[in-house]
Amino acid sequence: MKLNRLLGTTLLAATMATAPILVSQGAAQVQMDPQAGAEIASEEGKIDAFIVAALAVAETREQYIAQLEAVTDEEEQMQLVQEADMAILEVVENSPGITVDEYIAIGEAAAADPELAALIDARFVEAHSDD
Repeated sequence: MKLNRLLGTTLLAATMATAPILVSQGAAQVQMDPQAGAEIASEEGKIDAFIVAALAVAETREQYIAQLEAVTDEEEQMQLVQEADMAILEVVENSPGITVDEYIAIGEAAAADPELAALIDARFVEAHSDD
């Protein structure tokens, strides 16, 4: 149970760290209003879709971090970062039940709203308690 909570918290932290990448790609057209994100999160299945997307984002991010650690050339690092940004964007775009804008809105709302963050964490733990 403690591991699941740690994973949930790590998942949420990774998601929050990724939201600026997606925004910098010009993907988000929604206002980053925490209330709007909370409303989206309250839609049926959106939190679960967010968690699925966030897990895929975290996995993709970890793969690129490992690659970045092995590269010392600054130009290669920049190319790898750009490749990672595009891969993360693609992962969210291909996630079922959620759009990039919704993903960003929920992530931003969770960063601003501890109750929503706790709900996402609890839902993650509940869904992965058998793991």
